[in-house]
Amino acid sequence: MSTECRSRFGSRDSARLALSACSGLILALAFPKFELPGVIWFALVPLLFAIERNPLQRVFAYSWLQGFVFFLAILYWIPVALITYAHASLAAALAKLRFLAAVEALSVAAAFTLGELISRRLGVPGTITLPTTWVAFELLRTYLPLGFPWALLGYAAYRDVTLIQFAEFTGIYGVSALIVLVNVAAYRMLTRSPTITAKLVEAATAFGAVGIALLFGTARISQLHATPAVGSLRVALVQANIPQSLKWEQSSVEPTFQIYAQETLSASQQHPDLVIWPETAAPFVFIAQADYAPGPLQFHRAYHDRLLKLVRDTRQPLLLGAPALDFSDRISTRNRADLISADGNVVGYYDKMMLVPFDEYVPMARIFGRFIDKPVESIGPITAGTRQTVLPIKDAKLGVLICYESIFPSLARNSVRAGANVLVNLSNDAWFGTTSAPYQLLAMAAMRALENHTAMVRVANTGISAVVSPTGEIVAASKLSTRITETETVLWTGNRTFYTEHGDLFAEFCAAAATIGALVAFAFRPQG
Repeated sequence: MSTECRSRFGSRDSARLALSACSGLILALAFPKFELPGVIWFALVPLLFAIERNPLQRVFAYSWLQGFVFFLAILYWIPVALITYAHASLAAALAKLRFLAAVEALSVAAAFTLGELISRRLGVPGTITLPTTWVAFELLRTYLPLGFPWALLGYAAYRDVTLIQFAEFTGIYGVSALIVLVNVAAYRMLTRSPTITAKLVEAATAFGAVGIALLFGTARISQLHATPAVGSLRVALVQANIPQSLKWEQSSVEPTFQIYAQETLSASQQHPDLVIWPETAAPFVFIAQADYAPGPLQFHRAYHDRLLKLVRDTRQPLLLGAPALDFSDRISTRNRADLISADGNVVGYYDKMMLVPFDEYVPMARIFGRFIDKPVESIGPITAGTRQTVLPIKDAKLGVLICYESIFPSLARNSVRAGANVLVNLSNDAWFGTTSAPYQLLAMAAMRALENHTAMVRVANTGISAVVSPTGEIVAASKLSTRITETETVLWTGNRTFYTEHGDLFAEFCAAAATIGALVAFAFRPQG
């Protein structure tokens, strides 16, 4: 990389390359599990110094390098899963990490290049253009085919719940815009070219935006805390801590079942309204059709029956994740969450809709199938669900998100719009060991609660299991790699947010503004 960069840019640009890479590293340190306080507000400043007074081609290159370094650092856990559980070689695992980082970095490069283009040709301040184009490309990352909206910029501020309450209007994208705005303003205040008046305007813009956000957040949290709850649900979170290396071994089915049975019996002593097991907690195929269990499925059917008996014996309703067979059209495997009533009847289920590429299914199989025979997940390939089901229990209605579905804002929003007053995120984070990934997933899940002012219960196999309040505050969180069963009470008020009702309106406005700005900027292309 360094030799190629020197030959392409020249040695005089080595400082700019270093600034770009440094910016990527600093930005990564703002995210879980490092979470260095305050760095998110100046992490982009080195990159802004690197791109100043450079042609747009180099703006693109420096910005891409910043994004590449950032995504390498933030996604370093991917080779852990590939090497440990997919038995990939170190070279192959690192190659996949580099490829994904290179692709994701294109959004950073495109956002900065387009923002600079509009700013330079139309004279619009960077404090307006760069937050706008950044949000536009974060929106594309979320909803493009094979979208991977991991570590959007705003997630780095997930613990600053007072500051980010305005996400109930803008979603995560508004928090990202605020962070970019403050970074651009900080850069402008540090440069020599603007006048003192201009520097004061930049400072007023940044401090004003943050100050308004803090004032609103303080008032909003106080209001939410004062609002009486209209319902409550006592939930028992069962974190069994089953190692991924043993999870799908047939010899481990009985010990695994016994662990969950014992934890459920223990939870029943607290008389919760609902016991919750994590994603694919049942290490057997859950066969809902009682009359269909031929041949090899008899093994799975026996555990299915024992599970229902456990529920009847404890008289505790159970929500669990389990692989399931669906017979509605053709026989297919689903990653499913089943809700079982206290009398042992399956009263509803939700099939995971947003599957993990190359894990639960192979996208564009005609192309990638030549290189990848099967997904990583042992129960795959999986067929995606087609409808967002709300599951009723007592007075609550549960909106279920399975694993990384929690990083897609629209899925949580659609559940709440469909009537859910409690969000439940079932996950199996054993894939990631003790890397940053479980912490990053928790941060992203917490934002779904804030955006919709809807409490979330997160139950993960090895952790982090947690309860998130409607304000986005993580009020109960387990440690990683521990076996725990904890009973918590979640409340709801029935309030709906602007974001719940109107969705990504802010981000869509930014995308439209960036598009119009680009068209006008190209129309003003300098002649000659």
